[in-house]
Amino acid sequence: MTQPLLDALLARIVDSGLLDEPVAENGLIYGRASIDAAGTVVTVNVDPELEDDDALDEDALVATITRILSIGESRWRAVIDEIADDIDEAVDDEPVVEQIDLRDDLEATSVVVFADAVLLAFDAPKQFPDSRILVQLDDELEVANIEVRDRDALDDAAR
Repeated sequence: MTQPLLDALLARIVDSGLLDEPVAENGLIYGRASIDAAGTVVTVNVDPELEDDDALDEDALVATITRILSIGESRWRAVIDEIADDIDEAVDDEPVVEQIDLRDDLEATSVVVFADAVLLAFDAPKQFPDSRILVQLDDELEVANIEVRDRDALDDAAR
């Protein structure tokens, strides 16, 4: 039952042109896209969460993809500032590998899109070379949660 829903969503995303070469695998849709405000191309995973209730809101998912990919520069800068401020406050006097403004070190690498939230993954290769920074945005693209996770632990969890 879920595969036809996933195929319909994939067709909708292909028609929208939002993602480059999207494919459906393992209940998700994968592709690549540019976040112009970030000046980077990221991997985009769309999770329709079909295992929850087999209901699919294609409109909400496409709208969320569109919102994150077309995020304005001022909103993107506000997200980056909040990430940097939150992490700087949390690490306080902890030593970092290299002294550089975290805002300049953050590199968006991937986006996971849900109907009502977005999960951004960042690398900060100079300050946190062994970690990934995960940021959850709500449906208004406001920061809801920030985590710095050990890269090895994330890799182990993915296996």
